[in-house]
Formats: sequence, C-alpha cells, structure tokens
Amino acid sequence: MRKALCYALLVMLIFPENAHAYLNPGTGSFVFQLIIAALLGGLLTLKIYWSKLRSFFKDLFSARRK
Repeated sequence: MRKALCYALLVMLIFPENAHAYLNPGTGSFVFQLIIAALLGGLLTLKIYWSKLRSFFKDLFSARRK
C-alpha cells in the first residue's frame, strides 16, 4: 500500500498538469527582497547576541580556573 502511494505521488510530481497561474513581474523581486531581509535579519541577530555569547563562555571558562 505504501509503495503504491509513493509511486502515485512520484508520477504526479513528474507529470504535473498545467497550473494556469500568473506571476506578475514584481513577484520575483518581492521574493528576492524577502530572502535578503531574512539573511540580514539573521546577521543582525548574530551581531546582537555575539557579545553575550562570548561573555558567557568567557565567564564559564574563567570560573573553572578560580
């Protein structure tokens, strides 16, 4: 049963029917902006928490020496 279901899904993915959908020219630039914003947001998050993370490990390893 599972094998037949996987086979049917594979056939549907290989031979899709027409979608009859329209993507306007601004859609690509919008998706590009979303990707860039997600990357920059992740980098900003790393920048904000980097010093906190560094000081945490610095305190953690210096506490063992005392």
